[in-house]
Amino acid sequence: MAGESKAEEVVAEVIEEQEAPDLVVTYSPSVISANFDAMEASIRAKVADYEGAKYDLTKDESIKEAKNDRHYLNGLKNEIEERRKGVKREYNKPLAAFEKRCKEITSIIDGASDGIKAQLDGAEERRRAGARAALEAHYREFAELLAPVVPYERLHDDKWLNKSFGEVKAKKALEEKVSAVARDWDTLKAQRGSMAHYEVAERELFRTLDLGSALNAARAADEEDARIAAMREAVESRPAPRPVPRRQAEPAVAARPELSCAWTVEIPSATRSQMEQLAAALRERGITGTIKCKGVC
Repeated sequence: MAGESKAEEVVAEVIEEQEAPDLVVTYSPSVISANFDAMEASIRAKVADYEGAKYDLTKDESIKEAKNDRHYLNGLKNEIEERRKGVKREYNKPLAAFEKRCKEITSIIDGASDGIKAQLDGAEERRRAGARAALEAHYREFAELLAPVVPYERLHDDKWLNKSFGEVKAKKALEEKVSAVARDWDTLKAQRGSMAHYEVAERELFRTLDLGSALNAARAADEEDARIAAMREAVESRPAPRPVPRRQAEPAVAARPELSCAWTVEIPSATRSQMEQLAAALRERGITGTIKCKGVC
């Protein structure tokens, strides 16, 4: 683009001094100038011929013309976009260099800070572990009979380990939870005589530490028993199926006697031994007669 002024360089210089307490930066603001007014007038003139253009897209020639026009307009835009991106890259170079150098220096601080943080985190982890161990020991002492049935994990609350919560307050909160379990157990035991599935409810109470869940478990067991009893009663009250009478075998029909007839059998070729075997087979079945050889045997 003729007449276009070049982008001015942005200078961000880091002045490094020995024992400098602060980061001193010399910054020269940059002004980017361009022939925007002339460019806008030129673009408006070129685009005016295409604004509101209509094409008969039922014809191949019109489709080709529309594509060419759009390609031309996109080319105009791409020229400006490429120039804009180039100026932006150059404008950002000193800023990128400035940020890179700052991060290199602050990473030195991060290294030292991270080392301290690791020590602090380790100390905090050990403190929390010690606080939890103290609470577990207090639980075993305060509720020595409950502890084997309900592990400490089911009662624990992480907020008890916070410094702001405090050990005394944490122990008191733990004791209140244990007392609540004891009260719920007493409430459940008071219903033992009228509860068919007391053991189910008791087991659920110590599993969930929830009296409502325990009562619901007993109720569900009652309902299941009722369903089974109803099924059993229905099966037992149903009459036994009548035995199916056996069908008597029909008397065998006596075979009708066959008539005896005279038969002639012609055997084109056979050996003497074969014919002797045939004669023996016929005699076994009670058939008698004469077998004659017509040739030389």
